[in-house]
Amino acid sequence: MSYEAMSHTHSGHCVAVDADRKPAIADKDLTPELRDALKAVAHTVHRLNAALRHAVEAGATVELRRRARVHSGDGCWADQMAPLVLPKRTN
Repeated sequence: MSYEAMSHTHSGHCVAVDADRKPAIADKDLTPELRDALKAVAHTVHRLNAALRHAVEAGATVELRRRARVHSGDGCWADQMAPLVLPKRTN
């Protein structure tokens, strides 16, 4: 979902963030708990991307698909992902 679509469809007080744009939320607005949670997500995504590159180089096609969506109850949500892995066919 694009930044524009996200900003028009999310509810509550969550802020849409696109990787190519500076977040619309100021660092001063982040609680220490939220800052730590976002750092953990960023670190994990970085490791996931490295693992995906490694899998591709080893001969797999990997597609991440939404498996579930979790909700906070106050308008915030996140997609939980599951990989679909297709090994390279060798004949």
